Amino acid sequence: MKQALTKQAKLDQIRADILDLNICEGLRQNATQLVFGDGSADSEIVFIGEAPGKSEDEQGLPFVGAAGKFLNEMLASIGLERSEVYITNIVKYRPPANRDPLPEEKAAFLPYLRQQIMVIQPKLIVTLGRHSLETLIPGLRISECHGRPKRVKIPVGRQGASTMQGAGEQRTELYKNVTAKEQTQPATPQRAANDGGVGGSADEQAIMSLVILPLFHPAAALYNGSMRQTLINDFAKIPKVLEQINNPKPAISKSKESKYVASNR
Repeated sequence: MKQALTKQAKLDQIRADILDLNICEGLRQNATQLVFGDGSADSEIVFIGEAPGKSEDEQGLPFVGAAGKFLNEMLASIGLERSEVYITNIVKYRPPANRDPLPEEKAAFLPYLRQQIMVIQPKLIVTLGRHSLETLIPGLRISECHGRPKRVKIPVGRQGASTMQGAGEQRTELYKNVTAKEQTQPATPQRAANDGGVGGSADEQAIMSLVILPLFHPAAALYNGSMRQTLINDFAKIPKVLEQINNPKPAISKSKESKYVASNR
């Protein structure tokens, strides 16, 4: 009987696919190495930045420069270590001179990011910076929604749609308005069909419902006192959001609510 692959083995295969298919050849030629991801494949939380910088390119790990040190400090402030979470970027190679990643570069790597998410099955995704947020939830501005959890449905198969399902402010909602019935469910063929997957294999149709918490990028907050404190305050919400996901409060029906009010008058 064939033994099932571990999550880490599946992630290693995705990494190998990126290399074998020579994704973003132009970036690859100018980079030292691929920066795929780091941390626990079993983590409840995935942090997603935009692209590697100089230190990341040299070490082959995401968030190991000054921004990474700040991220580690914030993780410690909520009782977590780097090894307990999973950290990655939208783009896996360093853009020349640390320029912003181009739309076509983000689009090229997005299917592989979705595969990472599908393998890890996190309960919470924390986007770090505007590029990560806009790639995962087009139409939202980090300055307007930072620190406010959103629930979205995302295609996570190899051939998912080019944009996130539920993208845009009109199709997202504050996590506090999400009932227990809508909590994260595994990506399965049955769930994909229920959520409107179209054509292709079960893997191609896979849909996940996830909570995304948009935060400012640590690098942007390093030298801006007000933004730094905002990021620290937003980061401190992570344990509470996870608690709400893991222990959702059941919705109170109108009839039960009426009885409760009547008995407490």
